[in-house]
Amino acid sequence: MAFENELQALLTEVICRVKVWTGREAWQFEPASPASFEVSNREKRLDGTPWGERPIRTVYQYAQMATKFAAEMSQCVADLLAPDRPPPGLETLTRGALESASVAYWLLVEGLTARQRVCRMQLLRRNSARELNKSMLEVGADPALAGRETIPSIEAECRALGLAPFTHDNELEGEKRLGYTGRVKLLTDEWGFKGAYNIYSGVAHAELTGIWRLFQQTASTAPGEVPIFHPGPDHNATFAAVHGALISMIAPMEKIALLFGWRVRGEEIGATIDYINCAMARLRP
Repeated sequence: MAFENELQALLTEVICRVKVWTGREAWQFEPASPASFEVSNREKRLDGTPWGERPIRTVYQYAQMATKFAAEMSQCVADLLAPDRPPPGLETLTRGALESASVAYWLLVEGLTARQRVCRMQLLRRNSARELNKSMLEVGADPALAGRETIPSIEAECRALGLAPFTHDNELEGEKRLGYTGRVKLLTDEWGFKGAYNIYSGVAHAELTGIWRLFQQTASTAPGEVPIFHPGPDHNATFAAVHGALISMIAPMEKIALLFGWRVRGEEIGATIDYINCAMARLRP
């Protein structure tokens, strides 16, 4: 089997597993798990009534959607794998997968209280609402199309939950929203994939170093002649892009397994990590 075909088979297998784990039937936490205690929180709204389960369950759903998005981007990587495929397109898709995975990863960090986790979600929502508003102003869209995802609506929701006001535009009750780069680096550094975000951002932003990744020397040169370059494949770069896509799915799944107290599925996720490590060690160019 060709190198790219083996990478494609590995990536597709992991995607299928992640789709099962993030499915509606599987996305449930175990009794006595950290998530069960968070859902049973004693937080009070501004009017003195209990928070109930909805705020923290919404965080879990946000992480679920982000992980599904990472799997979708990874599926696009798998679909594009081919022996003659240059790496930049794969790298740009992997960057998108890592961006989405970093959202789930940051939301699911161990040791947070239910209140802290909800604060993190609201920080992400407020930033999203700001970016959405910019886009709507650019195209002259009706602001009402944003529904509840506006800065005033989100701030009002936070007040009703009894949360303090936002400070410095990116902080809520001591929780600081990481920027895009900082959030992805948190994930990639912990998973030994350092530098990937910088490289892939250069590709996505069409920096000269990113554009140059499209080209390979395709002709030997005679003395004194200029080398000839042409778009071409790079096995090392393709391997790295697939590695990044795999991390984008398995890293948040490991976090959710710990938070949800998954036993059987936790063992499946651990076995999948071992499977990935063995396969990638064998396929490394």
